[in-house]
Amino acid sequence: MVLRSPRRYWAIPPLLLVLLLVFSSPTSAVKRHDFKTCSQSGFCRRNRALADRAVEHKSFNSPYSLEQPSFVANSFHAAISNALFPSIHFSLEVRFQKDGVARILMDEVDGLRQRYNEAGMWAVQTEPLLADESDFEVDIGAERTSIKYANGRHELQVQHQPLLLTFYRDGQPHIVINERSLLNMEHFRVKAIGGEPEEVVVQDAEHPEEQKVIVREEAFPGFLPKDEDGMWEETFGGKTDPKPKGPESLSLDITFPGYEHVYGIPQHASSLSLKQTRGGDGAYTDPYRLYNLDVFEYDADSEMAIYGAIPFMKAHRAGSTVGVFLVSGSEAWIDITKQPTSKEVTSSFKKFKKSSTKGADAGPSASTTSTHWMAESGILDLFVFLGPSSADIFQQYTALTGRAPLPQLFATAYHQCRWNYLNQADVQDVQTRFDEADIPMDVMWLDIEYAEEHKYFIWDRRNFPEPEKMQDDLAARGRKLVAIVDPHIKRDKNLYIYTEAQELDILSKTADGKEFEGWCWTGSSAWTDWFHPASWQWWIDQFKFSKFKGSTKNLFVWNDMNEPSIFNGPEITMQKDTIHYGGWEHRDVHNIGGMIYQNVTAQGLIEREEIPKRPFVLTRAFYAGSQRFGAMWTGDNLGTWPHLASTVPMLLTNGIAGMVFAGSDVGGFFGNPEAEMMVRWYQVGAFSPFFRAHGHIDTKRREPYLFDQPYQGYIRDSIRLRYTLLPTLYTAFYEASLDGTPILRPQYVVFPDDPNGFAIDDQFYFGSSGLLVKPVVKEGATDAEVYISDQQPYYHYTTDDVYFGVANGGTHVKVPAPLDSTPILQRGGSILPRRDLVRRSSTLAWRDPITLVVAADLTGKSASGSLYLDDGESYAYEKGEFVSRKFDLKVGNSKTLVLNSRSAYVSKESALANYDPSGNEWAKKIADVVVREIVILGLETKPSCIKLAGSSVGLDFEWIEGVAATASRRKSGKGASKLVIKDAGASIIHDWDITLEFGANSCSTTPAIDYDAALQSPECPAGRFLCRNEGHIPSCILRSRFNDGICDPECCDGSDETDGKVRCANRCQRVGFEHKKKVAEEARKTRVGAAVRKEYETFGAKEKAKLEAEVEKVKGDLRRLEQKEHAAKASLEALENAEAGEIERKKESVLYQKIVEMQEAIKALREHRTNLEGHISDLSGILSDLSRDFNPNYQDMAVLGASRAYKDWQVANGLLSADESSESDSESAPAPPAVPIADEIKDYSDRELKAMEEEDPLSLIDSLNSRVGTPVLSTVTSLFRIDDYVPDVWRPKYDSYKKSFVDLLVRTGIVYAPSTTQSDRPELARARTSHSSILDEIKGAEGKLSSAEESLNTDWGRDWEWKKLDGTCVEQNLGEYTYSLCFFGEAVQKSNNNNQRSSLGKFQGWAEGEEKGSDAYYSKQLYADGQRCWNGPARSAKVDLICGTTNALINVAEPEKCTYLFQVSTPAVCIVKDELPTGEAASAPKDEL
Repeated sequence: MVLRSPRRYWAIPPLLLVLLLVFSSPTSAVKRHDFKTCSQSGFCRRNRALADRAVEHKSFNSPYSLEQPSFVANSFHAAISNALFPSIHFSLEVRFQKDGVARILMDEVDGLRQRYNEAGMWAVQTEPLLADESDFEVDIGAERTSIKYANGRHELQVQHQPLLLTFYRDGQPHIVINERSLLNMEHFRVKAIGGEPEEVVVQDAEHPEEQKVIVREEAFPGFLPKDEDGMWEETFGGKTDPKPKGPESLSLDITFPGYEHVYGIPQHASSLSLKQTRGGDGAYTDPYRLYNLDVFEYDADSEMAIYGAIPFMKAHRAGSTVGVFLVSGSEAWIDITKQPTSKEVTSSFKKFKKSSTKGADAGPSASTTSTHWMAESGILDLFVFLGPSSADIFQQYTALTGRAPLPQLFATAYHQCRWNYLNQADVQDVQTRFDEADIPMDVMWLDIEYAEEHKYFIWDRRNFPEPEKMQDDLAARGRKLVAIVDPHIKRDKNLYIYTEAQELDILSKTADGKEFEGWCWTGSSAWTDWFHPASWQWWIDQFKFSKFKGSTKNLFVWNDMNEPSIFNGPEITMQKDTIHYGGWEHRDVHNIGGMIYQNVTAQGLIEREEIPKRPFVLTRAFYAGSQRFGAMWTGDNLGTWPHLASTVPMLLTNGIAGMVFAGSDVGGFFGNPEAEMMVRWYQVGAFSPFFRAHGHIDTKRREPYLFDQPYQGYIRDSIRLRYTLLPTLYTAFYEASLDGTPILRPQYVVFPDDPNGFAIDDQFYFGSSGLLVKPVVKEGATDAEVYISDQQPYYHYTTDDVYFGVANGGTHVKVPAPLDSTPILQRGGSILPRRDLVRRSSTLAWRDPITLVVAADLTGKSASGSLYLDDGESYAYEKGEFVSRKFDLKVGNSKTLVLNSRSAYVSKESALANYDPSGNEWAKKIADVVVREIVILGLETKPSCIKLAGSSVGLDFEWIEGVAATASRRKSGKGASKLVIKDAGASIIHDWDITLEFGANSCSTTPAIDYDAALQSPECPAGRFLCRNEGHIPSCILRSRFNDGICDPECCDGSDETDGKVRCANRCQRVGFEHKKKVAEEARKTRVGAAVRKEYETFGAKEKAKLEAEVEKVKGDLRRLEQKEHAAKASLEALENAEAGEIERKKESVLYQKIVEMQEAIKALREHRTNLEGHISDLSGILSDLSRDFNPNYQDMAVLGASRAYKDWQVANGLLSADESSESDSESAPAPPAVPIADEIKDYSDRELKAMEEEDPLSLIDSLNSRVGTPVLSTVTSLFRIDDYVPDVWRPKYDSYKKSFVDLLVRTGIVYAPSTTQSDRPELARARTSHSSILDEIKGAEGKLSSAEESLNTDWGRDWEWKKLDGTCVEQNLGEYTYSLCFFGEAVQKSNNNNQRSSLGKFQGWAEGEEKGSDAYYSKQLYADGQRCWNGPARSAKVDLICGTTNALINVAEPEKCTYLFQVSTPAVCIVKDELPTGEAASAPKDEL
């Protein structure tokens, strides 16, 4: 960029410095200043201050009391009053449900407005049934009320004044409400002038017929705030929340006496056992916040709110679990503190507890947890769960809010995503490369760039011209596609979704009734009001195939940005005074909207087909009940070790709060993690219920196949492990759908009586499979400490080593964990099902055999497990179309063990009353599926005979000696005994028994069929099947491709499909003909191109010879010139020595020294200005890039502000006209005035300063006399005063011409050369001129030599074939941009919209990593150090060179941000290969893969 006025350089640095600071914000941490702390949130600040005053005032007490108690219709009712505001009335109701859960409701009665009371209708799936009248024992007294329920096991005691609610189970207090007197429901009020009166008239409690006057602060010291802090208005981040309704917050303290650990209230990147927030080791300083926010790059350990909010909390101690659920859709904060358990609680338990049994409540722990809940608005709606077990609470909570339904099978497999896959070809290429690397994958994902201008439902047809075909190509290999659909709608009158929403009047409104407008990916956007009933069916209809053009039944949906994320909103979300249907403010419903959005999206996928299939919708924002509608993920994490470590605790927390279908972005959304971290992250992902790799647009491509070995192999193994365990995982999803039990089960859930495990959150149990998983999340770790609670043997899943627990107290065992291994231990007594044959996608494995892995318990004789199967996509399972089996290993008699399979179906739904475990349609489809292999670990001795019931012949088996389950703990860490029963052939849908006999004589057996060996051909590598392809080329395909239901292109004869799933016609004749035709065309193109290459080679040879000759000639010239220079130098030195004495005298003068000092000062200032101008130029370039490239995809409105500020500065300083500015940014604010510069300051040009700097001080001293009086013009000076008038643009050419002309005049003697000193004698001046002239000639000759040698040393190809193309350019218009490439020069991108030119780099060399001189080496060119991307690296280009008859740019892609991939055809790489070998080698089959 050229700055027009040097004078203004000195005025702009402060502005640029500010902008630079904006742009250089660190990208490795959350921008905390964008989000509130409690002290910046008015209602949190007020209520936390209330808690502080409660501690400060010894006589602190609650003004809330209960009146008129009654028990009607199985519910407790009462009036609540606040003595500080006697005219304000509240109602209290406690409902008691049939399942033992109590619900507390408190609301303001006859207030100025209705408090928000609809959160329950969104969170609660169905209104719970209330307990029967006979279940209660009620005692209402004057001072307290007692209500016993749940068959007398539970009790609620209500203290009337001050109000206190205590929930008992088995006579012991477990949950206490308002123990700290922090209950406070801020009532609606009219804004007072001058504040509330200090005195108030209240009813006299001792004399009900009388009233008395009290002073508020004296009666209830510390309860009221000193002022109306944040009640009517508050400002954050320059945005004001006007709060038209005034204060309406709710404060509530809930104490869990004798409970040290509390869990839940997701979503936070925090530990499973929640930390204290007000003191204590490792405590946070702010409360946990629940407020759905778009917090990208969130901290890995923080109480900050992020994307989801579930106000559900569990408390646990040995033998007892309780919980609470506050139904609030508004922003909430929860403080957690711990203190010693009171003697009253511990002594009460000791008196009550006379005996203890396994699993019973072990009594209070030493610490008690107290929580303080603060919600911005809404009624008090609190569910209380008294357990006593985690299983009870999971059952009760998910019965209330709903359970995660069975997903489609593909959704439980591996998903591949990034922002963004470029186009249709890119998607197909990723699929192909997964197959080539033999890595399974079920789902490809498309981020926002698939949609035209981010207008969801409308494909960008430039990059995705045939979306249906793209989906069909994926479906042909058993795969699906997921596309993102965000809630913001582009405000474009030509966009049908926007106009439809306007016509239905279903868009969110501002407080004054106007359409709400915000900024998101689409630019200016509107948001649907999901609380408006008319919006639901409208949105559902958007997913009809007739409306969502280009969608198919294989397309599913990703709901992102649904917090909602609004880039220019307060805290990057919606203003709280936005109005929703029913007149409710956004502050009331903020956390709920994202759930409704996911709900209606899921309904859209269900209703789009006549026979509905299960939907798959991924959401980022969620609320209590979101589990009913799909999966969630943990949002925009970072590719760092701390974020990897935070993944498991987050998933465990989500699971216990109902969100069992959860996962994280494998590899981290931001950053470029090293290979070790990627391997470890895939090991975590393999056991995450939702398993998806994803990356930001700035990250490098990191598909698994891109990693070098051995890392690629390790990642592949993790993904394949996931696929083998899909039967186990799908069974866990089935269990979660029945009772809400998490898929990833924390240590405290599986072993509720072991206090040592209550805070463990870095390991988990995988469903009911018995697998204990301890992911490695520390850099460089090679082993892991795994905690075992019980005395069962634990078998390493991949090595079969056995580790033993202890009878009491638990123990840690050290398990090796090299990079290729995760500590996975199978608990003794468990049986898990798996599928050992890994297909390219999960849906292709439905008829593959099952393997059972049996881990014998500590007796060596018992184990159990289960398996659930259905069609994996439809709702037929709701009609009984499924197979559910239970497997048991148990003692038969003194000499036998029996492994059996029985139906595991237990009717929990009346609709399934007619379930037939073997006669339903699904069971018939998989009637030929068998349990083929059975692995039993830990047996004491080798069986003598193994038989399947009904067979007279024994089963073939293999026995490996090892440690038995009954062995001593000293054998821990050694290999377990292993029995492998081969080819069992036991039906998966029928009952069966397999008997293991010990001690008897061996029985005759039928040798097992080795199915893999049967398919192996000697012509193929191991693990591959030969397709003979008569009439074409034989091909070896992977064993997993045989009978997978897909007609593989490599097997044109159809021999890969034999089991009837699909019929594949013989296509070899047609395929062979097309192949030959293609080969012939390639050969023709290569011959033509090779002929052109020969011409290039001939040209190159001539150029090489010419350059070599020139080098020799110039070297000779240099030798002669050097001799001539030596003589001239000697002559000059002799003359100069004669002058040296006089010169030294002048140099010692004060005048000389001062001139030198001033010249040095001028030089320093000039260099400083040059550096400053360079910085300004660099910054201007950055800002120019921002102005050109900015779009809201980078989620930072500060960038938009900076870009606009830069335009304002350009206008103010005359570098851009106001018209140009308004054209480029119609929303810019008026430009600020230019900074005035004093006119009297003379501004010297850089040329003038340099001339003064280079003046010879001796000449200046000698010229003193000549400068007195009329100046005498020298011949040269008088000739060239014209240079003062030469324009800057012509100056380089003018200076060159001037030098040449003066040299000519001097050499011919017409003028004397400009002398360096006025005292030089003519002979000295001539000697200097002569020597200088010779040096110039030497310099010119050296330049010629350097240029020639550089050209000779340039790698122009093996045969100098590329010399011909030096400077040749190719170009291609690709729509939005025109790309050009000049060989050995520069790659360029030019916008077709504004002609902005961006350098993509200059030539750097040939293919990296290839052998120099090889064909592969010359098949790629690298161009680097181009123009820097905003928020990214310098642009670069990789050029793939393919044989072609002409030089042409074929295509350009940007696979990674700022890294471009050019495909260029050129004859320069056309080489005719030697004739193919004949004979035996030619007839060998070729592996087409």
